[in-house]
Amino acid sequence: MSVLTTQTNSNMQRVDQNLPQFVPVAPAASVEPVDNTMSLRDILEILKRRKMTIILTLLSVLIGTILYTLSVKPSYIANAVIQIEKEGADIVFGNTKQTDAFVGNNDPFFRTRYEMLRGRVIANRVISELGLQESLLPTKKTGFSFSAILESLGLKKASNEKKPVNYAELFSKKLYVQPIEKTHLVEINYEGTSPEEARNVVTSLIHNFIKSQIETKSETGEYAKDFLKKQLIEAKQRLKRSEEKLVKYANENNILGVDDKQGREVRKLSNLDEALVQAEIKRVEAESLYQQMKRVGSVSAVLTNPVITSLKARLVQLEGDYQEMLKTFKPNYPDMMRLQQQINNARAKLNKEIANIKKSMEADYLAAKKQEDKLRKELNKFNQKMFNLQDSSLGYNNLKREVDTNEKLYNTLLRRFEEVNVTSAANTSNISIVEPAVTPLKRYRPKPKLYLMLGLLSGLILGLALAFLREALDQSINSPEELERISGLPVLGLIPRVTKASIKKHLGAVVRKNPRTAVAEAYRILSTNIRFMLDSKSEHVLLITSANPKEGKSTTATNIAFSYAQMGLKVLLVDADIRKPSLHTNLGLSNKLGLSNYLKGEVDLVGITQPVKSVQGLYAITAGRYDSDPISLLSHERMSYLTTQGATIFDYVIIDAPPVLGFADTLILSSLATSTVIVAKENMLKANNIHTVLKQLSRVKQNVLGILLVDVKKTDVKAKIYTDYETESRKLLSRGKLNLAS
Repeated sequence: MSVLTTQTNSNMQRVDQNLPQFVPVAPAASVEPVDNTMSLRDILEILKRRKMTIILTLLSVLIGTILYTLSVKPSYIANAVIQIEKEGADIVFGNTKQTDAFVGNNDPFFRTRYEMLRGRVIANRVISELGLQESLLPTKKTGFSFSAILESLGLKKASNEKKPVNYAELFSKKLYVQPIEKTHLVEINYEGTSPEEARNVVTSLIHNFIKSQIETKSETGEYAKDFLKKQLIEAKQRLKRSEEKLVKYANENNILGVDDKQGREVRKLSNLDEALVQAEIKRVEAESLYQQMKRVGSVSAVLTNPVITSLKARLVQLEGDYQEMLKTFKPNYPDMMRLQQQINNARAKLNKEIANIKKSMEADYLAAKKQEDKLRKELNKFNQKMFNLQDSSLGYNNLKREVDTNEKLYNTLLRRFEEVNVTSAANTSNISIVEPAVTPLKRYRPKPKLYLMLGLLSGLILGLALAFLREALDQSINSPEELERISGLPVLGLIPRVTKASIKKHLGAVVRKNPRTAVAEAYRILSTNIRFMLDSKSEHVLLITSANPKEGKSTTATNIAFSYAQMGLKVLLVDADIRKPSLHTNLGLSNKLGLSNYLKGEVDLVGITQPVKSVQGLYAITAGRYDSDPISLLSHERMSYLTTQGATIFDYVIIDAPPVLGFADTLILSSLATSTVIVAKENMLKANNIHTVLKQLSRVKQNVLGILLVDVKKTDVKAKIYTDYETESRKLLSRGKLNLAS
């Protein structure tokens, strides 16, 4: 091995000993981590990229909206307002009805009326009255429809059966009954096919509703009349039977006018009772005076008697005169004796009068007592008579009360029957029309402007949603910025798409054969970027690979090698894609002996290293024959020796590796390289592929330098601008106006 190394080194130095040496440059600034957040620019790029999706969606929705607008039958809405109360006006008896306090629209009474307005019975009345059957049927849609398409394809059988139509249900879909909050008002709206139809339907609906309420009350009144009539007949029969029983009982017991006789007897009994009471009072008073007179000797009747009063006054005067004269005369004095005689006479008269009054009181007392005893006897006798009368009229009175009760019930039922008969004939409604229906002046639907605005807005929103949905589901990468955000690596360059056949034919060596083109300049920019991104270490083993085949990795490797050689650097280009080699074709070299032969030990490095004609400083090692397993060959230590020795002798060792996905070759080569560049074709970019490639390479070695985008449709530098600039330069050179030194 040491002999081979020495020989190889000497031979390589002898091959190109006059090439200028590579001067190391300062390392490029480290790449900052890429911000993965979506910016406004990214959003605008997505909208720009998905503009056709948005436009097509918007147009589809607008076309659908227009077709729907054209298919909608014109309609008009008429409305009216009615007031519903729990009771109507009383026109029979003139009673004023008090309006109930508002209890809300959830009151069962009002909820019932609302449902009756929407109900099937009134709807059928209105439909029958106005003949709305035809206008309620939906418009038959002509043209293409999903059902028609299925029927035409034979996937759906055409239905010829006529289904029964529920006109009341169709009617209810066009009717809107809305209670006005905190009032007893109800707004009624109907959507008709013509202004007159809408107005007539609302008017007919209200009239039929009022009529149904009156009919309901009339039916209730008729039921009440029938019920009262039956009850009245039964009461009359009961009254008749009770009267017959009363008459029969009176005849059997010889009772005639018991009520009148009992009345007279009762009055007489009352008079006797009252007279007895008065006699008792009178007797008690007389007895009291008489007893007081006996015990005390004087009573108020005596003291207040005028005769007694005058006698007492005369006696007091005489006694006074006597006492006054006694002061002068002796009792035996004749005048004194005469005065004494007068006093004795006056006192005798007084005592006599008092005795008379006492006898009178005794007589009064005895008379009152006699009268009381008489009345008491008469009352006891009359009470016995009343008891006998009461016993004889007990059955009669019971029958009489039964007659009275039946008569009273009969009269009450008769009066109520007459009232119901009158009120049922004059029923009033508790519903009044506040605002009658009028003919609508404007069409309710369709509303083309509103529909188009809604369609435009809906289409735009749906288009944006579909655009972002497609963007989320799409794994393709559509811009360098998006690629940097997804991969976290810088985009090293953009190779424009080549359309000219003359350039496309020599694309593998465009830097050498078409150096004055935009694509050649893009490769030179790439090479310069890579050169300044690498540090100043002496070994530069650059691996060029891709995710999938046919993404331009071999073309990139060849043109980078040409660019570095044109910069005066020594470059070794190695074709390590043994399975599908292509470098020998791009470089015009023989592939008889190559890398596979060296790795199998059939030839040394000098034997497989070929100089590229017309390009000084560029050497190449072709792939050789593909007759062995590339994995076993690339895993041999000879491959590691090749990269080590190549990096020592050459400024750059560029390895064209197979694609990463599906092959392990690149993973082995990546472990031997100092830097790796991933080539990606713009129309083949997939986020999942990039993630897989980076994940596999990172497991081996963290040496991925960046990503190169090739076949880019739009780049920062236009090919026309570069061509015009080159054309202007050649014109100036031809005129001698351009300083070549500059």
